[in-house]
This record gives sequence, structure tokens and C-alpha cells, in this order.
Amino acid sequence: MQYPVPYLAILDVGHGNSTILRDGDSTIVVDCGSQGSALLEFLTAEGIKSIDAVFLSHADQDHIGGLVGLLASDAFEIKRILLNADATKGSDLWNDLSYEISQLNERKQIAVTVGITRRMEDFSCGLLKLEITGPTPYLAAKGVGGLDRNKDQITSNSISASFHVKWKDNVIAYLAGDIDQISLNDLVDHKIPLRAPLLVFPHHGGKPGHLKSNIISFTEKICELIQPSTILFSIGRKKHENPRTEIVSTIRKKLPKVRVACTQLSKHCAHALPGASPKHLVSVYAKGRHARECCGGTFIVDLTKEPELLPAAPPHVNFITKEAPTSICLSTLD
Repeated sequence: MQYPVPYLAILDVGHGNSTILRDGDSTIVVDCGSQGSALLEFLTAEGIKSIDAVFLSHADQDHIGGLVGLLASDAFEIKRILLNADATKGSDLWNDLSYEISQLNERKQIAVTVGITRRMEDFSCGLLKLEITGPTPYLAAKGVGGLDRNKDQITSNSISASFHVKWKDNVIAYLAGDIDQISLNDLVDHKIPLRAPLLVFPHHGGKPGHLKSNIISFTEKICELIQPSTILFSIGRKKHENPRTEIVSTIRKKLPKVRVACTQLSKHCAHALPGASPKHLVSVYAKGRHARECCGGTFIVDLTKEPELLPAAPPHVNFITKEAPTSICLSTLD
């Protein structure tokens, strides 16, 4: 059963990121998760066959891997792919994927844009819009391996694209990609407004991706700049044991009333999996559903009426209270 449009979906892809904007017959994909079929299975279940644009925020495999399955499938028409260059990324996945994208562009099957920066035009998906907040042209022009104004080395994370999602010109979400301290400092220097009611937290709640980053001050600054009412962590239960406890506790100190939620059930919160399938999950594809690894699963911002985040907090909190005896997300939630 296909979910009613319009909506914004933050997919449970395990450890990785993938977000879908959907309105009418228009679809935009922001990041594709790790290698595997998660993104493909969601799109197939939702009857999506045409994708207006795929944005790859940066070259990490947990953001680009799922594109392999889409390109290999004959079931999808992808009109455009946008990405940032990364000459330091030597993985076979990045090498093979960038070559395949180039070949598709040469054959005029897919339009390819290398260089995602702020001040590019907004990308429309019906009444949904994707606005690029970063990187700035300055940081993108310096490039991976270069030095910023503080003589810190720019990495793939530093030029990770970040986005505001707007509904009827109102910001409803901030997709932070994997921005690090360098990119955050640059956004502040350029006085770019970042506030949004929903934040998809960078690095899946892990370390902020730069040697000089302080995990506490980075988290504090994120909270101050965005002031979200909900923070989502897109995590895989079997990898890295995210979100880190010091990140969640810092969020709680800065934003005591914020809703904190994860796609999958962190090992910090429950050593054992639920004995039965959760009843609170939205009826869309979620990678962890079959193995009962979901916490919130795939989150949907339902836009058919007023924007509403699902699963809603009450049934989700009830699930956490019962199934996550060492929960770190409910520590100070009323």
C-alpha cells in the first residue's frame, strides 16, 4: 500500500542516510544509504518509477552505496544526479560509481552536475522545495585536501552538502548530511540561517568527523543554530553503537523538551530485541522491520494536512518505555 502524497520520508536504511521528497508525480532523493536494497525496496513499494533528482551530499559509502542498485535496475528513470567531487576518496565504490555516472552522462541518459553549493537554485518537488544551505562556494572551491581560513584541512565531511526542506515555503526540516566543525564554522561565518523544527543529526550521532572537533561543543552549536523540536538519528543497530551517549546528554541539556528518536533500536537502549513486531511503525518500508530492529523505523512527515511527524510521539514513547530499559533518549522527556 502506497503512502499518500505529499510527504517527506527519512528512511530506515540501517547505518546510513536517505531521504525522500514526494509530491504528486515528483520525487527527489537526498543520499542513498549504504550498498544494499533498502532505498530500492522503499521506492518499489511506493510505486515510484521516476526520480527528478538524486543528491549525494558527499562521497562516504553510507550515503552513496544505495545508488548502485538504482542504476543497475531497469525499473527507475533518474533524470539528474548532483554530487561534490572528492579526489581523496579512493574506495572502489566511489571510483566505480563516479565512472558509471560519467558514462551515463556521456550517453545523455542522466544529467550530471558536479558541484553542490549554496546559492544554487531551489529544487522543486511539487509544493516541496529543497534549498541547499551548504557548502558555501568558498569551501567548495577550496576543496577536499585544502586548508580553510583557520589552516584546518578540509575533508569530505567539510564539503558535505546540507539542505533545508520547505513545504509551501516554510522550513520543515534540516538535513545536515555529515557536516563537521569546519563546515559548521563556515556556515556561521556566512551568517546562514539554519533553524528548522526537524533535524536529521550529522554522522548518525557519532564523532563529528574532524580531528580538531570537540564532540560536546559541536553538538551544543548544532542545537543553538537549528533549535529543533525533534532530532532524528539514522542509525544501524549493528554498527558503531550510535548515537553516542555524550551527544544525547548534551542535546538534553541544551534542549530539554526536544524529541529525540532513532530509526533503529540502539544497543545503548536495549541489549535484547523486542519479542514481537512493533505496532507503532508507519506502514512503509523500513530495513529493520523484519528483524524487529526498528525503534522509530522510517519516519514520515505527513503533509496531507498540517505537517505531522510519524510515528507520533505517544505510541513511540510507549514502545521505548516497554522495550528499551536503558533508553538514553527519554532521560528528561516529560
